[in-house]
Amino acid sequence: MHRTALGMSLSVSLAWMGAALTAVPALAAFCTPGGSPPEPRHDFQFFAGYSPVSATLIGTTPDRRVITAGFAYSYRCWVWSGVSISYSGELMPAAVLLQPGQYLPQFVPAHAVYGFAVTPVGFTVDFRSRHRVYPFLQTNEGIIASAEPIPINVTGATGLNFLIDVGAGVRIKTSARRAISLGYKFLHISNGFTSAVNPGVDNNVFYAGFSILK
Repeated sequence: MHRTALGMSLSVSLAWMGAALTAVPALAAFCTPGGSPPEPRHDFQFFAGYSPVSATLIGTTPDRRVITAGFAYSYRCWVWSGVSISYSGELMPAAVLLQPGQYLPQFVPAHAVYGFAVTPVGFTVDFRSRHRVYPFLQTNEGIIASAEPIPINVTGATGLNFLIDVGAGVRIKTSARRAISLGYKFLHISNGFTSAVNPGVDNNVFYAGFSILK
């Protein structure tokens, strides 16, 4: 079952990549023209993040940690004086939930649950991006497929869940075509009550990214 979930997530990821590549020319047709001098429109980013602790703002499962690593693409579409909005999406070949030792009802030792995530819908708002250092806001929505049901491996829980994050950070341009991002995301994972068991988990993720700008 969970191999099927991982396969489904991979299929969605490949479909998103194809759709993104074909949609960019159409997207450009209704985007605003760039300023003068023009700024890079395309952002190819490699990122990694870690959450040392989970919250219980929406989800109800404590004591989980998260490791993420992947690739993000964004296209700066709407540009105004001082503000721009980009469409963004992410692929996370590594979306790992670190489980504590727990009784379910038998004792299960602490272990890592591997996951693969894709977030095909996302937006980034940049402020004063012509400066060398500038802030941004970001949100992404998608799905995560895990090797076992998360955040608790019990009957009724699911290995395929929804994922949503909102966050903010700062970007530092190291050159005209390179940048480093440092940020924070509030990450929520749950099955959205597609099952009777939906504990959900919230994590505070701190991350860093390296961007190639085109």
